[in-house]
Amino acid sequence: MSIPSAATAMSRVRLTAGLCAIAVGFVTYGLSRVVDSGFVHGFFQGATLALMVAGAYLVGASMWHRRSRGQAGDDRHWLPSRDGADDGPAPKRGDPR
Repeated sequence: MSIPSAATAMSRVRLTAGLCAIAVGFVTYGLSRVVDSGFVHGFFQGATLALMVAGAYLVGASMWHRRSRGQAGDDRHWLPSRDGADDGPAPKRGDPR
């Protein structure tokens, strides 16, 4: 059994934490439906929103790491300035009026 790298371990932690935050968000949503009004109802609604957003961020961050794994540092992001860089000068266009 190989020891996972620190980046792989962190990706797994982010995924687990994100899924747990989303699950707790569903629980707080259910609790907000039980409590009809007042501070506690608003607290559960706010907690639901915060946990769902944080969970989505963490899951997305872990998936982004998994998708970009194994690529060189310069090749990870596409840059429009490098698109067709070897094609030579752009063709001249007519009068823009």
